[in-house]
Amino acid sequence: MSKYSKRINQEMIVLARESRGMTQKELAQLLAVSSGWLSRVEGGLRGIKDEELLKLTEILGYPIDFFVQKEPRYGLGVTEVFHRKRRSVTDKTLTKVYAQISIRTMHLSKLLRGLEFGDVSIRPIDLEEFQGNPGDVARLARASWHVPKGPIQNSIEMIECHGGIVIPFDFETGNIDAISNWTLDMPPLFFVNVHIPTDRLRFTLCHELGHVIMHQHSVDPNMERQAHEFAAEFLMPEREIRPYLTDLSLEKLATLKPYWRVSMAALLMRARDLGEITPRRSRDLWMQMGKAGYRKREPIEVDIPKESPALQQQLVSVYRGEMKYSASELGRLLCLSKREVCSIYLDSDEPLEDEDGKAAVEEVENIMRNRDKG
Repeated sequence: MSKYSKRINQEMIVLARESRGMTQKELAQLLAVSSGWLSRVEGGLRGIKDEELLKLTEILGYPIDFFVQKEPRYGLGVTEVFHRKRRSVTDKTLTKVYAQISIRTMHLSKLLRGLEFGDVSIRPIDLEEFQGNPGDVARLARASWHVPKGPIQNSIEMIECHGGIVIPFDFETGNIDAISNWTLDMPPLFFVNVHIPTDRLRFTLCHELGHVIMHQHSVDPNMERQAHEFAAEFLMPEREIRPYLTDLSLEKLATLKPYWRVSMAALLMRARDLGEITPRRSRDLWMQMGKAGYRKREPIEVDIPKESPALQQQLVSVYRGEMKYSASELGRLLCLSKREVCSIYLDSDEPLEDEDGKAAVEEVENIMRNRDKG
């Protein structure tokens, strides 16, 4: 046994496999072992030899340090239980997404340990104290954050200003717009789909903010509706938007969209929910939007400018700038290859110089040397 084999954390093997979208059977085939053998390894019922460990790192693309780390595996909260869209995603895709989010959460936990992050002013609120009215909770949130009347100009900037971290994420499916996660030792995290339009991103992000504020400790089958009502009031406060929702037409909806910075569809639904439009007129406008193709793609000329997260990149920049971490050192901190660090966090053209290859060779040699000594 090498110095590594005795320290292997089997949970990290499971996490690495799931993050690459592999089943036990698929990984076992690549390792040329039985599924039963891999099941026992992942269950902590048997050890793993040096050669098997090296092949595992090669197939899954993580350095050996990944498999020996003792970081807790971060799970997701109660809001995942009743999310309708996510129930339509395949189990394999969800497993991969959740594993990747767990790893990214581990990364942020490590980055935050070396820094003073500041206060988080996002606070859980008991919905029952407001007679189950999400709109009242949204009004309280706006008031406590001193949000000016009218539209919110930049939803990402506002959430990050109050201690949330918004993380661009590729869910590899159109059925997931965002996932929020808030553990006790971390700021609230909002993983958002990088491929959706800004108007949809803003509403989705405020929907997840509603979950974070209202649903940290309670399970309610109406959570999705409650989060939707929170987002609608947070972005389009009833008192302020009512005067804008009279005499609606497609042309007026298109005019209101750049001002309120929400979709034409969201404005139409808000008018319906507030009783500012008759059901018949609402149906007529939905039909007109369908015929014009606006249910799939609203007019490009009224698109809302892109909003970009900043906090995660600022954390990485501190390590790279003030703390003088090289890409390889950042990789060792996060237990990633330099190539993957550059891909996820640096978005740079920094030459790899085959550094990963050299490190891998040295790692293999060290393991073999220790094995021979044993």
